Amino acid sequence: MQTANYPLNKGNKYNKPKFIVLHAMGEFIEYEKQHYHATEFLKLVGLSAHRLITPSGVVIKCREDNQGAWHAKGYNTDSLGIEFLVPGVHNYKSFLKALKTSYLTSKALKAGVEILKYWMDKFDIDKIDIKSHQQIDPDRKHDPGIITEVEILNLL
Repeated sequence: MQTANYPLNKGNKYNKPKFIVLHAMGEFIEYEKQHYHATEFLKLVGLSAHRLITPSGVVIKCREDNQGAWHAKGYNTDSLGIEFLVPGVHNYKSFLKALKTSYLTSKALKAGVEILKYWMDKFDIDKIDIKSHQQIDPDRKHDPGIITEVEILNLL
C-alpha cells in the first residue's frame, strides 16, 4: 500500500478510538470559484481526518491514530475518521449525485479495507462500531453513500 503524509493540525490532542467513521469527499473541491485538493480544502476550512483514500489507492495520513481529528461532531475524541475521495472535481450538487453511484475504484476499496482491518485489530473495534457519517448525523450528512457503505462493510 502506498502512503503519503499530509499533516493537518486541526483536532484534539488525544484520541481513544472506540469507533470508526466512514466519510467521503470530493478528490478536488470547487469552492469560492477555485479548485482545491481535498487535503488543501480540509486545511482551508479547519477540519481533519485520520486518513484519506485516493482513487488510485494511495493512503494519505493526516493525523496520528492517538490524536483526535475534526471529522464528525460528537465523535472527535473517540473515533478514527477515514475519507474516501470521490474522483474528479465536485461542487456540493455533483458530490451528492456521485454519492448515489459506485464511485470507489478497486484500488481505493482495497486500501480502505486494509486500513479499516488494521484499525479494527489495533483498537479492538467491532464491525458494528464502524459508522457512516450519514448514520451519526442523518439530518446533515449523506456520505459516504449507501452503495459505498455496503461495498466496504461487505469486505470486512
